[in-house]
Amino acid sequence: MKLLTKTNLNFLTISLFIFMFGLAAFYYLLRYQVNQNINYELEKRKNSITQQFGTAYSSNKEPVNLNEQIIVAPYYSGNNSSLSFSDTILYDNETQRYIPYRKLGFVTTFNNQEYYVQIFKSLEETDMLIVRIFLITTVLIILMIVTLLFLNRITSRNVWNAFYETIDKLNKYDINSQSDLNLNQTEVKEFDDLNRVLIKMTDKIKEDYINLKEYTENSSHELQNPLAIINAKMELLLQSGNLTEKQYQAVVASYEASNRLSRLNKTLLLLAKIENRQFPESENIDPQVKIDFQLEYFEDLITSKKINVKKEYNNPTPIKMNPFLSEILFSNLIKNAIRHNFEGGELNIVFEDDILAISNTGPKLRIEAESIFRRFNKSSNSPDSLGLGLAIVKKICDIYGFTPEYSFENGYHKFRISFKSA
Repeated sequence: MKLLTKTNLNFLTISLFIFMFGLAAFYYLLRYQVNQNINYELEKRKNSITQQFGTAYSSNKEPVNLNEQIIVAPYYSGNNSSLSFSDTILYDNETQRYIPYRKLGFVTTFNNQEYYVQIFKSLEETDMLIVRIFLITTVLIILMIVTLLFLNRITSRNVWNAFYETIDKLNKYDINSQSDLNLNQTEVKEFDDLNRVLIKMTDKIKEDYINLKEYTENSSHELQNPLAIINAKMELLLQSGNLTEKQYQAVVASYEASNRLSRLNKTLLLLAKIENRQFPESENIDPQVKIDFQLEYFEDLITSKKINVKKEYNNPTPIKMNPFLSEILFSNLIKNAIRHNFEGGELNIVFEDDILAISNTGPKLRIEAESIFRRFNKSSNSPDSLGLGLAIVKKICDIYGFTPEYSFENGYHKFRISFKSA
């Protein structure tokens, strides 16, 4: 959820909460004020009736106006003798419905005779007025809240444009580029502070990255030279013919270990370059051409293990990626399927649309299937395996948003890669 949406929702929730309680309080205050005004009018009418009771009284007296009725009756001890206001309803014969009234009851004396007088004032018009005022107020408040939300969204969007511009530049920033991160000055102090910190942080990260990259490349290069010298010297020793059998075996073991260390150094350097995204160039790759090239490259190894290869291409979709990384990807997958296959086993390759499926026979894994793409996880004790091939495959897939999957079913190791970017 976006910050602007969240703040608007919080504002709307609080506004609705205040709106509900505010309207309820407004209604009761309005009703209270109207009742007070009616009570005041009834008291004035009561004083007038009391003063004119002797001349105005008649048991058959007509209402003073359409909104007022007066009932006068002899006072009995059972009636309430104190001045009292109350709400009541009376049936109206003309409209044939009940109408709300405000009633004032009091006792007055005339010719030494006590009378209980009730003055009724209709609340129909005032109730309708209250409802209208309430509805108009409700509509106005709702319109005000909607208008405030709309204006707040517009103004907030303008204010947050600087922030979104910063986010956009950060997303497009490439640490391998020669240019530095350039963030414009804004009219908001907090955003300027944020941009200043981001520029300082990215400059430091870039400096550390360049130092680490140079160190990795230099150390790998410096390590490769003595390894090449060691291998050359050992080859000369092996070709000299002056070694005993025991010495010969020791030199062979050292030579193999040196070769393994050299390959490990090159592979780790490649993995570091992939992680540092040092292969930015991309072009449309024909997967069929790349796979056929790798099968031809490993033809001698396939023939020596008598592996039966089956391949099927159904409208393979071109893949947009770095050409060198595509060769590494297909090479590691096919080499893995050959290396961990049985003598006389099967290798099936199916590329349909944007999905590659490679399956091969072979012994069951000695490791968990979930960890097959991790570094240095080897499914066999083969000295030729470094345990990095599938880790490189996974890292390449992560860079381009591809989805690699592995499963073992019915004696077949199955690798499936969806080249549809996430």
